[in-house]
Amino acid sequence: MPLARAVAERIGGDKAAVRTLVRELFGDDVEVRKRAADVARRMTERDGALLVPYADELTGLLETLPVEESRTRWHLGLVVPRIACTRAQRLRVARTMSLLAKDESNVVRCSAVEGMGLLAVREASLRDEAEEMMERFLREGTKAMKCRARLATQRLTRAERR
Repeated sequence: MPLARAVAERIGGDKAAVRTLVRELFGDDVEVRKRAADVARRMTERDGALLVPYADELTGLLETLPVEESRTRWHLGLVVPRIACTRAQRLRVARTMSLLAKDESNVVRCSAVEGMGLLAVREASLRDEAEEMMERFLREGTKAMKCRARLATQRLTRAERR
C-alpha cells in the first residue's frame, strides 16, 4: 500500500491530524507540501468531509502555487473540486480548473479535466463548460488526458441520467 494511502487511512476521522495535514500544505517545505497534498487526495477519494472546512483556503493555495510544484498542483487539483460544497466555491474552483487546463504540466491538465467533471456533476451551470473541456481533451490531449476526459464524460453522463 502506498505510504500516502496508509497515512490517509491512519488520519481517519482525527480532526487534529487533519489540521496538521492542512498546516503542512501551507508550510515552506516543498517536498512535505507535495506529500501532504497526496495524502489529502487519497483522503478525498473516499470522503473529503474533514477537509470541507478548508475548501476556501485550499482553493487559494492551489491558485497561488508556483508552476514548478506540478505534483502538488495535480493533487490539489483533485482535492479542491471534491470538497467545494457551496455554489460560490464550485464556481471559483471551476475558474481555477479552466486555468489549470492550460498548464504546461500534463498531470495538472489531467486533474483539471477530472476536477471540472466532478464540479459539473454537482453544478449544472458548469456542464457546458465541462463538456467543452472534455471534448477538447478528447480531440487534442495526450493519452492520459483522453483517459481522464472519457472518465469525466462517463461520470457526467451517469449524473445527467439520474
